[in-house]
Amino acid sequence: MKTTMKQFKIYLVLMALSLTLCSFVAACSGDDAESVTPEVIIPENILNAGMTFSKDGGTISLNIKSNVALEVISSASDWCKVTPETSASSTIFKYAVTAEPNTDTNDREAVITVKADGNEVGHFSVVQARGEGDSMGSDAKTLAAQMYAGINIGNTLEVPGNETAWGNPKVSKAYIDGLKKLGFNAVRIPCAWDSYIINQTSYEIDAAWLDRVSEVVGYCVANDMYAIVNIHWDGGWLEESVVNGYSSKVDAKQKALWRQIATKLNAYDEHLLFAGCNEPGQQAQDKVDASVVKIIIAYEQTFIDAVRATGGNNARRCLIVQGPYTNIDKTVKEYTMPVDVVPDRLMVEVHFYDPYQFTMMNHDENWGKVFLYWGKDNHVAGSIHNATAYEEDYVKEQFQKMKAAYVDKGIPVIVGEYSAMKRTKTDKIDGTSGLAYSDIDEEMHNKSRAYWNEVVTREAKNHGCVPFYWETGGDMERTSGKAKEAYAIDGVMKGAKEGKYPY
Repeated sequence: MKTTMKQFKIYLVLMALSLTLCSFVAACSGDDAESVTPEVIIPENILNAGMTFSKDGGTISLNIKSNVALEVISSASDWCKVTPETSASSTIFKYAVTAEPNTDTNDREAVITVKADGNEVGHFSVVQARGEGDSMGSDAKTLAAQMYAGINIGNTLEVPGNETAWGNPKVSKAYIDGLKKLGFNAVRIPCAWDSYIINQTSYEIDAAWLDRVSEVVGYCVANDMYAIVNIHWDGGWLEESVVNGYSSKVDAKQKALWRQIATKLNAYDEHLLFAGCNEPGQQAQDKVDASVVKIIIAYEQTFIDAVRATGGNNARRCLIVQGPYTNIDKTVKEYTMPVDVVPDRLMVEVHFYDPYQFTMMNHDENWGKVFLYWGKDNHVAGSIHNATAYEEDYVKEQFQKMKAAYVDKGIPVIVGEYSAMKRTKTDKIDGTSGLAYSDIDEEMHNKSRAYWNEVVTREAKNHGCVPFYWETGGDMERTSGKAKEAYAIDGVMKGAKEGKYPY
């Protein structure tokens, strides 16, 4: 027994000496030792199928067998993260692959790359399902690009005190559904408010009217359509007063109304936009000088600040401000945008009714004739009512001005109104019994009108301007949303299809 123990002690000493010698040799040999060939095994099912996450995200474990250290990298570390975890084995490397919740409305994908000694040894995909999105996540350009074709519900909710007083029925869900079927996906809702004020001291709006406007907005938003709510002409308390100098009373009224409107409609997502007014200074264009423009901007600043102050969705809602009497040339030359604490959430609005002789002029005057026929292929031989100017090239030139001044600087443009009145053989000269257009070729006039709609819609979109057709019940069946003057609406839709936004 003693001999055996002695032999065992000698064996331990020899083993210790051997280990010491090996360590010494290893230390002395240094760089002369052969490098280890990486042997990395990534689970085959992950290599083939990758990883899949729901919109809510989560974490999936990843175990990789390797005889060397690894580097595991995500191509989208902002939402797909790879975190090393502790492992009980020196050859099993553990990782947690985590996907953040997806708030975007699109699926998304990342690539996980595995490297050994700086070289890729494998990779796989990580796919996450689309989320419900940020309900207010789109900036002004994004929203503008999504508005295919717009239309106004004119002569209806902006009627003082009575939605139906100007001959149109109440706006129904069926009407909005009809607009959607025709191809419109954006609706401008001109609104009256002054006649619904029940307290002239606080400017409190009748709750029933707020409910009614909200109901119409709801028809649009539920149909995945965009809606614009404004304070329209509204008796002129703001729009006509701008030429009379700044009024703290007018400004206070503007603030009070918008705080109520914005609060009532706050729950609607980015499909709803607010527009401060309609055509400030329209009734006295010759008086709209630099000082008046400053007043318009001051009132619009109050509008922006009032809406933002209501918080919630309104803190980031896209807002629309109006150039002086929504005139293109005046807006380009003299207007400066008010400021917003939220970047990229403002649009500017102009209207387009050019040339006046074609769109609105009732009868011939000493200074000029009504244009019954417009467009290069629509003139009637020998007629004194052919357009003599302001045709296709003019339309392009006007919208190019807005593109250069605003769109190219990241500010989308809303063409809040555009249309050309229909003429017939039975039309009377205003205030008389005399016929205004006894010699009209109605077929060519209708063709001209459809073509004007087409050109204006197309060129507006081509230059970054969102078109909203002005309609007051003449072209549309207001109960069903079907077209009464199909050629006119067909012109709008043809232009909408051909027009391409530059963003």
